[in-house]
Amino acid sequence: MTATIPDSKHPATANSLAWISLDPFQDRFELRAGRGSSPLARLAISGLAFPSARVDTDRHRLFLTLKGVGNRQVAITDLTTETPVADFEWHRLGREGTLRLVEGGQLTWRRTSRWHQTFAFADRFGNMLLQFHSDGRAKLEPLLGSRDDLVLLLALGWFLLLSSGIAAPPKPRAMQ
Repeated sequence: MTATIPDSKHPATANSLAWISLDPFQDRFELRAGRGSSPLARLAISGLAFPSARVDTDRHRLFLTLKGVGNRQVAITDLTTETPVADFEWHRLGREGTLRLVEGGQLTWRRTSRWHQTFAFADRFGNMLLQFHSDGRAKLEPLLGSRDDLVLLLALGWFLLLSSGIAAPPKPRAMQ
């Protein structure tokens, strides 16, 4: 199965999207759609008690911030317009939660396997849109809409795995 990332010239097989570590000493990552492709997005995590992440693409800059008691929420803001884009809330920390988009729509984040550390965003009907492995790999389903939606989901999913301690180390860029 081959999927094309909308509004992009980067063809990707369903299993080739992955976050790649840029620096083993800092939480900086690049999203790639296959070996040798140019980065689709960059994500940098900062902060001590309340981690936050900045996501940069060629068209957008997003800011993800943990908030609430016990870091149970993530606010997502477009840095260019300084407007909220979405809000995520954990129901069972590290297991499931709900993403509410400002423009409408709601997605569920849930663990998809009892034995493996895989998670997915699903629509209200249970259709999986994007599946994540703890090592930063992601499987894109053909139901997903725009490239902006894809980057937001990929960045949020990786941030959720990192901030909840579930993420396994992705391969450094030099090893790719």
